Amino acid sequence: MFAKVLSMHPLDGGRLGRGRHLAYDSFMSSVIQDATNDENARYKRVIRSAEELFKRVGFRAVTMELVAREANVAKATLYSYFKNKDELYMAVCARMAQILRGSVQQALALPDASLDARLAEAIVAKHRPVCTLIKASPHAAELFSYTHSMAGEMFANLDLEILEMLRAAMAEDAELAPNAAQLARALYFGAAALGSRTESLAQMESEVGAFARAHIAGARALSRAG
Repeated sequence: MFAKVLSMHPLDGGRLGRGRHLAYDSFMSSVIQDATNDENARYKRVIRSAEELFKRVGFRAVTMELVAREANVAKATLYSYFKNKDELYMAVCARMAQILRGSVQQALALPDASLDARLAEAIVAKHRPVCTLIKASPHAAELFSYTHSMAGEMFANLDLEILEMLRAAMAEDAELAPNAAQLARALYFGAAALGSRTESLAQMESEVGAFARAHIAGARALSRAG
């Protein structure tokens, strides 16, 4: 019995020692995970606070100090993430691009919806965040200008990604497949030109949605006639 107790002593590497070691490892892993989660939450809060400030007061009026105060972080913390306002604005643009990409992907994956309905919703979904987050700002023109000059390549690459999503979706349909790439470009850039001229979210959804549905229906009619 005495020998059995000794075998469980942590200094002898018994089960009790292993249990304590595992408990310590689990505790430290939890602490590290919590710290990582806090850091990620702080980083995201900085970007979202900056996004709101850019929308509210415009690019030129935003300072790093203002962002730090709005996000409730130390300036040193903010500068550990971004060395200047330009880098911060690029991060805001990257978040917007991610939102746009995700919106299109979700629309194209809608369950129990026809391909035509999913394509039309994907086009509307691409413009919806822009209307909600940027066009509603009194500084929209300034923000679009800086976005074009600083993040133009980022959004050009996003256009290519979305075009490929649309082409791939059309390629699964016998009527649309033969001209899928051409149809995707006409639909995407035609809707972009229309969407840029709308004044409100409701107007954009109505006019861009109608354009997309008409474009797809026309493409099907031409395919059947041919």
